[in-house]
Amino acid sequence: MTPSIFIDTESKSTAVDAIVLTPRMVQFAWASGSVSSHRLRLRDQVRFYLRHLMMDEALSYGSWSNWVLDNQI
Repeated sequence: MTPSIFIDTESKSTAVDAIVLTPRMVQFAWASGSVSSHRLRLRDQVRFYLRHLMMDEALSYGSWSNWVLDNQI
């Protein structure tokens, strides 16, 4: 079984309902109802997850999701 981290963003974002992190993959459940999956470097996932855990108020889930779309490998 692949380890995964589920982040519920429905109450914090108008663009993204949920984010699922698995090793080198991220999946977005968009508010529009669609789901997308993208390859991403592990260090970028760790950086995002640490910001999420520290409740960084500057963290925008929608902006980070768009950054992933532009920087996926």
